[in-house]
Amino acid sequence: MNKISNWVKYCLEKIPYRQGRALDLACGKGRHSIFLSNQGYNVLSVDINEISLNLFNGRSIRKKAIDVEDVNNWPLEEKNFYVIVVTNFLNRTIFPLIINSIDTEGYLIYETFSDGHQNIGRPNNPKYILKSKELINLTSGMRLLEYEEIYINNYVNHSFKQRIFTQNV
Repeated sequence: MNKISNWVKYCLEKIPYRQGRALDLACGKGRHSIFLSNQGYNVLSVDINEISLNLFNGRSIRKKAIDVEDVNNWPLEEKNFYVIVVTNFLNRTIFPLIINSIDTEGYLIYETFSDGHQNIGRPNNPKYILKSKELINLTSGMRLLEYEEIYINNYVNHSFKQRIFTQNV
């Protein structure tokens, strides 16, 4: 299994109550779903790739194979989520739908590729690359808790990222 995002770990440690409903959106092979489940959350793991969803299991994890980029598939559930985690995925069209799926006082933890990344690797399509401070603009109605634009260069990762941690108020 891939390593848990340090950003996701860091943000989850700042949340006072580690329980409730969590959504791992575009979850891939479930690295964050499993981590959230082990932290005590009831997790909905959503991805378009059913094969990836079949690669992991965990207590308190439900899985849904669905195209989240199709606005007709929203809301994903009748109830909202206390925590939504999104990494390495971007679709600007559904951003308001993601935010509307967060409980009042709930949290969004988001980390994806930022301007500059297109010069060093994939994705290189501007559709999947955030402009400077774009996550701040996309979440402007939420309380900003933490934000960074960083260049990661280590033995595991080589990328430009934007990361945001917000609360729905």
